[in-house]
This record gives sequence, C-alpha cells and structure tokens, in this order.
Amino acid sequence: MNGEFAIEFCPMGTLVDRLRAAGAGLPAFYTPTGYGTAVAEGRLPVRFVAGCSMRVAEYSQPRETRQFNGRWCTLETALPADFAFVRAWKADARGNLVFRGTTQNFNLAAAKAAKVCIAEVEEIVEGGELDPKTVHLPGVYVHRLVRPPNIRRAAEFVVERRPGFSSGTGKNAHANRNLIARRAALEIKDGMTLNLGIGIPNLVASYIPPEVDVVLQGENGLLGIGPYPLPEEVDPDVTNAGKQTVTMSRSGASLFDSAESFGMIRGGHLDLTMLGALEVSSNGDIASWWVPGKVLKGMGGAMDLVMSGCRTVVLMEHTDKEGKPRVVQSCSVPLTGAGVVDFLITELCTFRFEKLKGGVNVMWLSELSEGVSVEEVRAKAAATLAGSTNLKIWPLSPVPNPA
Repeated sequence: MNGEFAIEFCPMGTLVDRLRAAGAGLPAFYTPTGYGTAVAEGRLPVRFVAGCSMRVAEYSQPRETRQFNGRWCTLETALPADFAFVRAWKADARGNLVFRGTTQNFNLAAAKAAKVCIAEVEEIVEGGELDPKTVHLPGVYVHRLVRPPNIRRAAEFVVERRPGFSSGTGKNAHANRNLIARRAALEIKDGMTLNLGIGIPNLVASYIPPEVDVVLQGENGLLGIGPYPLPEEVDPDVTNAGKQTVTMSRSGASLFDSAESFGMIRGGHLDLTMLGALEVSSNGDIASWWVPGKVLKGMGGAMDLVMSGCRTVVLMEHTDKEGKPRVVQSCSVPLTGAGVVDFLITELCTFRFEKLKGGVNVMWLSELSEGVSVEEVRAKAAATLAGSTNLKIWPLSPVPNPA
C-alpha cells in the first residue's frame, strides 16, 4: 500500500470466473456483477502514492458494458497465472488431488489457470490407490507435489458453541445488533436457500425458529451450513466464508468449489441474501466494502450476491459510532450495488423499497421498533422517507433458550 506495486480489485465471484475462464481457454465474458459501481466505471484504486497513507495515485480503467435482454453487464477478461500454489489433502503419483471439507474454494480454479501448479499435500499415495470418484482436481492441472515433513491443520478463526448455549440468550437478545437479527429472522421462510453475510447477518441463524427448515449457503463451497461446532466437533477444514469453524447440516449438505458456489448465486438459485452495510441510500443503493482513506481489503462476494436476482435484505445500525446517519439520500462511499436493496432493517425501524421503472426507487418507512417515534427515525436519517402514518410496531423472533 506504499506505491511499490499495482493491484487489481474485483468481486470474488468475478475473480474465480476469470481464473476459470483462463483455465478453459475463454478470453472474456460478460457479467452483471459490478455494473453501476466503481468496478465498471473505473474508479478502483490500482496504486497508492509512495509515502502517503492510502492516497490513490492511479485508478482502474472503465470496463466495456453491454446490455443483454434488458440487463446491463460488464466485460471481464480471463486471468491467467504463471504459478498457482494450492493445498490439498491427498495426491497420487499422477498429481490427482483430493480436498477435505471446504478447502476446494479457489484452489481448483487457480490450478487450472496457471502455467505451473504446485500442490502442498498431506499424503502422497501410489497411482491407482485413489478412488477416481473422489478426485476433485485431475492431475493434468498439477505440475509439482510437495509434502512438508510437519503439517499442522489450523483454522483461522476457531468458533465453538457450548452445550445448551445460544448467542441469542440473556442480555444479548436486546442489544441493537441482536434486535436487528431477531427482526430479520422473520423474513426467512420455510424451505428457503439463503446466504448470510458476516457481521449482524451472521447472528440471524440463532433466531430462526426451529420449525423453519432452511438451507444456508457459503461462498467458499458449502451448501447446508450447520451450527458452530462443540469443542470436540471442531474441524479446521470445515469453515464458513468468514473463515470461522462450522459444522455441516445433519439434514444434508454438499461440498464444492467457489466457482460452483458463485454459479449458484449468479444463476439465481438462492431465495434470499442478508448483508451488512456502511450506508444505504433512498434509492436502494448499498455501500458495504470500502471507506476511501481506510485500509482496502477488497469487496468479497457481496457484489455478486446483490446482483443475483434474489431478495436482498440489509441489516445495519441506523447511525455510525459518531452518530452520523447511515440511511442517506446518496451514498458517500463506493457502491456495492445500485438500486438492489429490497428491505432494510435497523435497530429503530424497517424500510421497504418500491422498485420503479428507470432505476428510480422509493424507500418506504414500514415499521417501528418498540418505543421509537417517526420523529426519531427522521432525525437520525439523512434521506427522504416516504410513509409515516399508521405504522405498526415490528414483530421479533422469540429468544431461544431464554436465560
């Protein structure tokens, strides 16, 4: 970040498909992800000024855009690599690789995109010892095998649950973030397949009523996410997209790589996504990934999720730590998606967005939290709010296992 190198940021789903395209010999492809944001418009930082803290010296170039069946898309080019370093569980002498748990993630696409793939493995067996049906990456993509003498599996974030404990019990249930999660849980209907983002959305799973059967999806390659593991259940190779240890649903789960995962997302196979945000505008724009001047880590998979066509629910606190409104007329930080929010939940109220033609939307104040007035909501927002009469008090999901 000191101007010593250039970097290209792109949405996670776009990144894995750029790698996949390179491995498949495809020069480019169009995707709706990133349209209407700095990705398409060419305002992403590429290089920072040397010696200056996070001051941008060079920005990305605008993408080519084109409309397909009434939907605008951006052109993305393949991303070949010189080297790929992947980690697998087992390999045979021909380089066929087997991965454990959710560790397929980007490994398959990266290996296929590279001129030389170097695989670190825990065990190398003779040719013919692996069941062909269990091979995830054919040996044609692998050029070197490395087996270190001492391999230790370690999860980045070990998260455990205690028997009989729920994150939604006791005083936590009435904290702002948990109130938002309790209201959000009621947007989840039986039979849904959904994706819960990090932060407040991650709390929602604790409040889904037990009679509501849903399937949780993770961008890293797990359909059927279960609860956090008990201490004796921790497996560092089974994590969610936030790198936290999880379990797989006992009612059924499947494992795959991130290319498959984002195909599910972009193909419209999810019913609902819940995301956190920095700001939401009165038009339903969402900004969730970067504040200029701050450390830039990338936009993750949120841009892919909000453009997937599934219902998008945003969960965030009404103001920031300094009391500045986060419900605004126009977002002041780079967008994740334009006009994509369907429902917004804060600790004070809920908003629904009416989608009009031409990309212009209306934000309706629809419910109030217990003890909150319309005047308070308006005072803490910097946006034009429609609807302010006959508002009902919002319902909340029950607290599980109350203390």
